[in-house]
Amino acid sequence: MEQRAKRSAVFILMLLLGLSLGVMLKYGYLKLLHHPNIITQDTSAHYEGTDKRVILYTTHWCQYCKQVQDYFKKHNIDYLSRDIESNDQKINFLFDSLKRADIPQIIIGNKVITGTNLSVVEKTLREHAFL
Repeated sequence: MEQRAKRSAVFILMLLLGLSLGVMLKYGYLKLLHHPNIITQDTSAHYEGTDKRVILYTTHWCQYCKQVQDYFKKHNIDYLSRDIESNDQKINFLFDSLKRADIPQIIIGNKVITGTNLSVVEKTLREHAFL
C-alpha cells in the first residue's frame, strides 16, 4: 500500500511539474513574439505640416483606438487623429513607415506606442511634459 502511495505522489508531482513547464514555455514563447509596447525612432516625418505634439493612427471601428481618444479628451491632450483606412496615400505611407500593422499607434515625440497600455501613454506624456 505504501509503495502505491509513493508512486501516486511521484506521478502527481511529475504531472504538476510538466504542466508548470508547459505553461512557462507557452507564455515565454508568446512574450518573445510580442512586440514591445514602446519603441524609439525618428518620427519627424509624422510631424510635418502639423503643430500637434501627439499623433494617433486609428480606424473608425477600433474600440481600443476609442479608449485612447477618450483618454486624450479626458486629459485635454491636443492630438492629431489619422485614420489609416481613409485612402490617404500620405497617411498610409507614414503608417507603413512605423513597420507595425497594429492599431492604435500613438506617437509622442520620438516614441511610438502600440496598443492601449494607458500607463505607458501616461508615462510618456509626463516625460514630454504634456500632462
